[in-house]
Amino acid sequence: MLEEKRLVKLVYNYNIVFRSLFSAVFLKYATVGVLGTIIDVGSLALMVTISGIDPTSSSIMYVFVTAAFLLAVINNFFLNRAWTFGLKEKKNGKRQFVKFLLTSLVGLLLTNLLMLVFVQVLLLWYIFGKLITSAIILSWNFLANKYWTFRSHTLPRAGNEDGKSYEIDLSIVVPAYNEESRIGDTLDFIHAYLQNEEFNSEVIVVSDGSTDETCTVVKEIAATRSYLRLIDLGVNKGKGAAVRTGVLASQGAYVLFTDADNSTPIEEVSKFWEAKKASDILIGSRYLENSNVVVSQPWYRVMIGRSANFLIQLFLVDGVRDTQCGFKLLNAQAAHDIFSRMKVDGFGFDMELLALAELLGYSILELPVSWYNSADSRVRPVKDALRTLGDLITIKLGIWGGGYGPRDAD
Repeated sequence: MLEEKRLVKLVYNYNIVFRSLFSAVFLKYATVGVLGTIIDVGSLALMVTISGIDPTSSSIMYVFVTAAFLLAVINNFFLNRAWTFGLKEKKNGKRQFVKFLLTSLVGLLLTNLLMLVFVQVLLLWYIFGKLITSAIILSWNFLANKYWTFRSHTLPRAGNEDGKSYEIDLSIVVPAYNEESRIGDTLDFIHAYLQNEEFNSEVIVVSDGSTDETCTVVKEIAATRSYLRLIDLGVNKGKGAAVRTGVLASQGAYVLFTDADNSTPIEEVSKFWEAKKASDILIGSRYLENSNVVVSQPWYRVMIGRSANFLIQLFLVDGVRDTQCGFKLLNAQAAHDIFSRMKVDGFGFDMELLALAELLGYSILELPVSWYNSADSRVRPVKDALRTLGDLITIKLGIWGGGYGPRDAD
């Protein structure tokens, strides 16, 4: 029975591929390919003519060949994106272009390999070999771009909470690991801020297996503040696990998570609260024009952070300038739907959150915030950067493998 199911699935997949190669979309793709070839050859001839070089001996010829190839790739990318596959939205452009370029480079390598086999190994007439090669590469490029480059990954939402009433307006989740020296001050700042606001709130501190007196400090403060509660994970799992636990335990119409060191002052909630209807997810950003970085990170942490953000935009979430700022507000629907699927326990949970938001169709808006770097940061620049890179790969594989369906909380 299992073998029969596999055979049926195999036949079904081959049928999809076969039908794709004999479709109007494929004809459009082939037309764009012809135009790209004209641009490639024409621009190369133009550059050689204008420069007056000897193409048989000048090393500049390789520069011209590369430039002509890139011009054709750029033309083909935009035409295929807008015309062949009909994608009108501008998001994900960076990721799609990198995929398109990689597909084109693989096609170029395969062209050289196939020509070597057909002409020098099988001794076919080079024109005939080129025709066969072109057909194979055209099919490869089309299928790779259709099912990889321009494929839109989406997930169905878990449910709709529109119209649901909440007794609590705002839940504030604070992950904490060995924060006995800072958590008291942060909770006092939050308390002072909430005293001047009209919305009902709860504050959830999640101890990530703290081994100091963090839990004791929070319990003592909670005894005098009914809105404050503590969740102790017992063992150190990671910031992502702590935030996930707090969010899934929250009962507010909106959920904010913020750092235990109050690096983004709690007063920034005011601008988020005013804009809460503008987007499903509001995220603090240190890199917008009106952001106010009062105390900066060391240069090497800034460099590592920017490099990581570049990779995140390239492979996961295009268009978000600061994915890692630990100050984010979500409506309850988005918060519970997204966090119930999340798996990353470490610092990479921020990019997992935003990648899933995109897959589920939740809107994301960055807002400028004030930010103070803490000298006692728990972030280990090199080790955590490498771990975050590993998380990026895990998340991407999870998306490709369909591993992000709804699931129960841990």
